[in-house]
Amino acid sequence: MMATLFPLLCLLTTLSPRPGVGLEILSMSLEGGSKEYLEVRAKTDYVLRCDYRSGYDDPVKEVRWLLYGYPVYVWRENQHPTASESLLGLVSTNPTKEPHNIHFKKVEYSLAGNYTCRVSSANATAQATFSLHVIDASSSPYQTRVQVLSSISNSSGRGDKNTYEVATTESSHLVEFENPECTLVWSFFTPAIFPKPNVTCGYYSFDYDDVIQRLPAGLTMHQFANGSWRASFQSTHIEVASIPRTHRLGCSVRIPQTSYKKMIKADDDFLVDALIDSAGCPSLELEHHPGLSAHIQDATYTCHNDVIPAERDGTAIAKLSCPNGHASVFPDSSVEHGWELELSCSENDVGWRTLNRKDKAEGKIVDIQHLPYCEPRKYSSGVLCVASSSAVLVLLSVVGVVSL
Repeated sequence: MMATLFPLLCLLTTLSPRPGVGLEILSMSLEGGSKEYLEVRAKTDYVLRCDYRSGYDDPVKEVRWLLYGYPVYVWRENQHPTASESLLGLVSTNPTKEPHNIHFKKVEYSLAGNYTCRVSSANATAQATFSLHVIDASSSPYQTRVQVLSSISNSSGRGDKNTYEVATTESSHLVEFENPECTLVWSFFTPAIFPKPNVTCGYYSFDYDDVIQRLPAGLTMHQFANGSWRASFQSTHIEVASIPRTHRLGCSVRIPQTSYKKMIKADDDFLVDALIDSAGCPSLELEHHPGLSAHIQDATYTCHNDVIPAERDGTAIAKLSCPNGHASVFPDSSVEHGWELELSCSENDVGWRTLNRKDKAEGKIVDIQHLPYCEPRKYSSGVLCVASSSAVLVLLSVVGVVSL
């Protein structure tokens, strides 16, 4: 009988918990609001939690909280917790439940720091540390505004159509722009923020919900006496052509070492949105076709330099030609004199098409790379004479051979 019970007794002895074994801190977390920071003036009941477990025969006797190594909050079994002078009035010393955790009553900057939770039983001690941040970004709202330069009431023409007087709170000054109809005026102000935030302003993408391209300059950071910061810029001028379509002007505000992120963009404005997003026929980029000119009819230009028909259901017309006295030289080296080409494009077309005025049939999309360039040529008695310097040298060489 004893021989049968002995292995069973050994097994039970092995599985039974022993004093001091099993005391450990399972996790530390901030309950209420965000995961790792307290926010000043937030209407939230924050609790800094220290979750632990211990052996059933070795219960926890004390939980001591240290801030940067100094005791600030102590709970002992069957006693009310006590708080250091630095936390008096900021934390509860008589919480209704979980008195070993820190229950915040009021949030101030001084609460930030590294909190160590030290748990002690009669036979063991365990501890862990949590970095707690305090931020203040809600004292006043974020402000941002985007307007079209030509529509601002405090701008007035000064004779030169591209020169405007811009009035600010301090003074007024003259600024020149390529096109006031396609220039945006952008202002942005943050509230006072603590600690110093990282602010990025530029082109906001709806797909990424973030600023994907940063503006090179313009943002200023001002620090107040209490240590908080304000980021701002006023009346920064942005050319619409530089903004990718479907994007907006916006700023992202982040606070280092926290998950705090705020995306700020101006309220939707039909005029501004239309200037950024409007698309038409692609502009005829002819820089690789020297001399070739395009005369656009029945159309206007977007701020991105695309061409749109003057009438919504109409067609834009482009007449391509070389100047008088020039021949059209094509990529395959063929040459034409007096070459002309008419193209058309409707509002939602994907590109420019050849125009057939007789049957008005929709032509084929034109590949811009197949267009010619223009070269000065002379025509006499129906004979084509090349006026280029290389041709002249060849002709002189031939004459010299004949004369010999």
